[in-house]
Amino acid sequence: ARVDRTPAKASNVTAFVRGSDRSLAPVVVSTPRSAWWRCAGERGGGLACWLEAVRSLARANPRRDCHFVAFSGHELGWLGMLDYLRRRPDLIGRAHLWLHFGANVGVARQPNMINASDDTLERWAAATMEREGVAVNRRARRGTTPFGEAAFVHRGGGRYVSLVRDNDLFHHPDDRWPDAIDVSALARYARA
Repeated sequence: ARVDRTPAKASNVTAFVRGSDRSLAPVVVSTPRSAWWRCAGERGGGLACWLEAVRSLARANPRRDCHFVAFSGHELGWLGMLDYLRRRPDLIGRAHLWLHFGANVGVARQPNMINASDDTLERWAAATMEREGVAVNRRARRGTTPFGEAAFVHRGGGRYVSLVRDNDLFHHPDDRWPDAIDVSALARYARA
């Protein structure tokens, strides 16, 4: 096999909404923004939910500070997550909640899974999803290391909820609009 390497620069996308009570632990909302190929299903749904969370929390005047990050380099050893944490080494331990929109949120005809650090967060996530008509197909066994960037939060002892789905087109060039996305399911996720 012939391999070429091309140096490139990538950036995480971040936003911050200041809370009214700075003494409260912050909330972090994250998702990967990069992947292989077109990745409409793999990344599109997580990004849509992430943007809706930014919009909703910015309008809500939250009590807690809210950190938002969409990571680059997910497919390259989580380079964006590693850089983000290097710049904020205490954030995992300080955060009240780390909400992670993982792979394939809103992908057509696929089961989903909640992976949460504790029972309270799992019940909150499941109830919120079910209120919006999103079935909870699987719940990861407590203590199971989640997929992707949420694994860093798990290993760091942080509180988290990570949402993922399967995808028949995962890491495939045919993971593209409109076939890869169930728009109505994605809208329900975003509302939740």
